[in-house]
Order: sequence, then structure tokens, then C-alpha cells
Amino acid sequence: MKKIINSLARLRTLKIEEINKYRKGILEYMKKIIIKSVGFFLNTTALIAPAWSANYAFNLLGKVHRGGISEKGKAFFQQATQHSISLKQHAGVLHQWGDGPKKILFLHGWESNSQRWLPYYNLLEKERYTVYALDAPGHGMSPGGQLNIEIFRQAIEAAILHIGSVDTVIGHSLSNTAMGYSYLMNNSVPVNKFIVMGAASGMDAVFSYFKEILGLSNGCVRNLSMKVNTVLKIPHKEVTLSNFLEKVTQPVLVIHDENDAVTPFEPIKKVLSKNPKIASFITTGLKHDLKDDTVYKKVIAFINT
Repeated sequence: MKKIINSLARLRTLKIEEINKYRKGILEYMKKIIIKSVGFFLNTTALIAPAWSANYAFNLLGKVHRGGISEKGKAFFQQATQHSISLKQHAGVLHQWGDGPKKILFLHGWESNSQRWLPYYNLLEKERYTVYALDAPGHGMSPGGQLNIEIFRQAIEAAILHIGSVDTVIGHSLSNTAMGYSYLMNNSVPVNKFIVMGAASGMDAVFSYFKEILGLSNGCVRNLSMKVNTVLKIPHKEVTLSNFLEKVTQPVLVIHDENDAVTPFEPIKKVLSKNPKIASFITTGLKHDLKDDTVYKKVIAFINT
């Protein structure tokens, strides 16, 4: 009888797993349909009302689906002092831990937040550093629901202005594009070192990503490109990692994974080959998140240099 009961329990578990798998498959299929429907809508309106379509696409692609903050993240934030970073129409939150003589600034990526830097904070010598981490507008503890490269640039510059002078800026994903854009506009930014993690090759890579995900037409992308150029202070084609690495005079460490599907490695590999003076650390299998002890230690070692 006991064997029969155990067999029935295993059968029941198997059925639940199959149902969950089937349900997950349906949700993924529906998600793809919705995404492609959005792309179809943007492609259609790009033909009928190109200016309206470009403006709508720009605002849509800048809409943030805020990621949650874990219990560990909340506890991490409670240890910090929060400073409000006010912009013209947006606001960010700058977290501060400690009061050491050297100041470092962490910048998260799209739909992430400052809790991602907890492993790095745990490895830092607290008596040596004052640690800052910026929650970009629409992310983490910051208000709002919109973010684009121009807004991000303004938030980063306001954070650095608040800090005064930064020993090392550590960025992940989209924040590197915003930081590079800021540097290309003003290379006198008071930062001694940069760490660039999981960066896109430039704004064109961002366009390519949305084009592939949404199935956008060339006309739609062209209209969107023109809209972006009305928002940025320099042409978007100039906002590239290559331009930043060629012009930067401070030490830079680039960290990237060969299997990164969000910001592909091949363009980064080409950029690094043109700039042999730039230090790099290439991983395999960590993908875009780059969450691993080897990365944490590499970053801390570069900060301590």
C-alpha cells in the first residue's frame, strides 16, 4: 500500500510539472505575440505618421518595468544614507555607505538597481572607501517610469557633482553607454578610473537590439534614429564604446562575457583589438549578468590599484 501511495504521489507531481511547463510555454508564446504586435503597430504607423510613430516608439522603448528589490537589497539600502538627485523632470536616488577618503560610484543597467552591487560592497575595505550607488530614474528607490540615455547622463553627472570627485566609476550594461556619452561631451569629468562591464558597442547596438526583438522595419528604425538625435546633445552615431576608449585618458578595465546574448562580445572584441592599452577581463559562461566571485575580485583589485 505504501508503494502505491508513493507512486501516486510521484505521478501527481509529474502532472503538476507538466501543467506548469505547458502554462509557461503558453505565456512565452503570448509574450512573443504581444511583442511582435507592438512591432507591427510601430511599423505601420511609421508609414502613415512617421513623426508621431517615432515619438511614440521613443517613449515606449524608454518605459521602465521596474525590477523588484529583494529582502537582502532592502537591508542593504537601510544601511545607507539616501540623497535625492533632482533633474528637470526626473529624479534619482544616490545611496551612500561609509565615509572613507576614496570615493567610488556604482551604476546599474536597464531595469536593474543598486542592490546588484552588494557582493562588491562586501569585499571592499570600508575604512578606505566611501561607496556610492545610483538608482537611475525609474529604477530601484527612484521615482518615475521613464529612462533614456539623455536622462541617465543627466543623473550620472548630477551624482558626480554631488560626490565632488570619484576615484572609480563601475558601470554595468546601459549605464556604460550613458557614462561614455557623458565623457564624450565633457572629458574633464572628475573620475580617476573606469570599469566597464557588459557594455553595448554603442547606440547603434541598442537600435539593433530593439529591431531584432520587435521586428522593426528599416523605416521605423530610421525614424526612431532621427528622434533620438533631437534628444541627445551629440549625434547618436558618435556615442560608441570605441570612441570612448580612444579618447579616455584615465585607466579603464573592460569586463565582458563571450556568451553575452544581450550585448554580444564580437563587437567588443573588435573594439579592444583597436585599443591594446585598455585592460580587459573576458569570461566564459557568465553571460550578461557577470555574477561570479572571479569578477567581483577582479573589480575590487582594479579599484584598489
